[in-house]
Amino acid sequence: MGKPLRVLIVEDSEDDALLLIFELRRGDYSPVARRVESVEAMQQALSEESWDVVISDYVLPGFSGLEALKLVRRSGLDLPFIVVSGKIGEDTAVQAMKEGANDYLIKGNISRLVPAIEREMQEAEVRRKRREAEAALVRSERRYKKLVAAVTDYIYTVSIEQGKVVKTTHGPGCLSVTGYSNEEYTENPFLWYQMILEEDRPGVVRLTAEVQAGEDIPSLEHRIRHKDGSIRWVRNTIVPRYSEQGELIAYDGLISDITDRKRAEESLRLQSAALEAAANAIAITDNQGLVIWVNPAFTQMTGYTPQESLHRDLSFLKSDLHDPAFYLELRSTINAGEVWHGEMVNRRKDGTLYPEEQTITPVTDEAGIIKYFVCIKQDITERKKAELALLENASLVKELEIAKQIQLSLLPAAPPPLPGIDCAGRCVSATHIGGDYYDIFLTRDEVGMVIADVSGHSVGAALIMVETRSVLRAQLQTLHRPPQVLAALNDLLHDDLTRAELFITMSYLCYHAKTRRLHYTNAGHPPPLLYRPSRERFQELDAEGLIIGVKKGVTFEERGVEVEPGDLLFLYTDGITETDGPRGELFGTRRLQTVLAREHRKPAGELIDAVLAALRAFSGGSSFRDDISMLVLKFL
Repeated sequence: MGKPLRVLIVEDSEDDALLLIFELRRGDYSPVARRVESVEAMQQALSEESWDVVISDYVLPGFSGLEALKLVRRSGLDLPFIVVSGKIGEDTAVQAMKEGANDYLIKGNISRLVPAIEREMQEAEVRRKRREAEAALVRSERRYKKLVAAVTDYIYTVSIEQGKVVKTTHGPGCLSVTGYSNEEYTENPFLWYQMILEEDRPGVVRLTAEVQAGEDIPSLEHRIRHKDGSIRWVRNTIVPRYSEQGELIAYDGLISDITDRKRAEESLRLQSAALEAAANAIAITDNQGLVIWVNPAFTQMTGYTPQESLHRDLSFLKSDLHDPAFYLELRSTINAGEVWHGEMVNRRKDGTLYPEEQTITPVTDEAGIIKYFVCIKQDITERKKAELALLENASLVKELEIAKQIQLSLLPAAPPPLPGIDCAGRCVSATHIGGDYYDIFLTRDEVGMVIADVSGHSVGAALIMVETRSVLRAQLQTLHRPPQVLAALNDLLHDDLTRAELFITMSYLCYHAKTRRLHYTNAGHPPPLLYRPSRERFQELDAEGLIIGVKKGVTFEERGVEVEPGDLLFLYTDGITETDGPRGELFGTRRLQTVLAREHRKPAGELIDAVLAALRAFSGGSSFRDDISMLVLKFL
């Protein structure tokens, strides 16, 4: 059972929404999704239900990804917002990120979807905890201020007649705190208020007004400017004095210099925040090696909570894989006041072993006596795996190269002889193995053509491609109409595709040479292009049909078109149109059509070379991120 995830999908294409849900299931999630495609529907979804993440297309009919993003942000919900679009360029993506989107992905290349969601949900959780921590800090500071008793550094008195200040006197200690002597305060009764920083002055004035109004007032912490120009923090505690008639005649103030405390609080706050937020595990022990503090990363790495770790020697993490001499050398080094750095294998609370890189630093007092040890630990499991993977890589690459040659051998070595047709095909793999497949074969008096794309570039995709080829060729013995072939493939492959969490897009076409009639059907694949040079027009050969592997019992539409002499038929996979340039823009269908129209007079094989050359020039590289397959037929 996968992890629960509530997903609001802003998308006008049901197929694209299904692809996102499939990708989430592949990432070990059990998504509960709701698809919306209008402002009203999205507002209703946000108000009626709670969501973990929003995934949005960028361009929708009558709606846009930016509008959806603004709706989420105006709602006040701190939800990760990820743009998944097939038509977004780098400039548009940057604008979306500026507006508050957390990430963007290109349709057809959503392998980063699950990592992006996990990252953004973790960051949202961090933001939530930060808000809670800040609120807790505010509450803690308020309690602290009420509990800390006033410590008098010096006393001052303000004399009042008829509601006006007539005199101020400051006791011993005022010179060290403020830099001014009592005589200077006597000469200028308003000197104290002039010393208060302008930003803090309204609070002090308000405090004085409350005293004169007879209200019970708390102590006030504020800043003053010392005579030497430095800024000092003071706590000002006022005690009113009344005449027998109840008239305020003076108030005494208790002034405490709290500058050092304020600086220490700020320093401790910063240090604590840094240690708490550190990605590496940190443990602080006393000079006997007993734990006195650990950070959250320590608990995450070892499984031991702070309560379980405190007052214990760190030897409770020992794996017993190191001999006593190893620990003796470590202890000797740090007791000599030197830093120890090295690797060791430790044991988590659940009993599992893990490698860690550790640095232990002694902390001494003013006399040079060791008081504490600071241990910084990093789990290097992934690094060790990477090192092992490098050792195995050479053998793996060799095996993959053999698999690639076997897979390519399943594609037509050369097209069958077709009277009146110039035909060529090509498959360029992005990695050693892939999921593209094309084929062409003769069935009675017809020419059958197929091009397909299995999702992903894994070994599983390659195996499904081989299975698809076998099942397809077997069905051609009894079935001939394109919709029948795709329906049979869908039902036969559905269970295997579901278990493998893969799907297939496919176009299947039949050409009858005598009638020059072309029949075709489609299962979510990029529509083949029919170019008519006589009219200088392209026609997309698309038909209704769901992606293979989504559900059983799907009906596929069949359409037809008459082929004229000179026409060009181009079958391809989306690796062509989704090749991206240096600035992130996609090659797209329009550029593909431009190349085909310009080069259509060339033989089929040279036309394929021209398309590949255009793709490499556009991307600026010699390799591609996705598999690229093409099948070209020129009707003479």
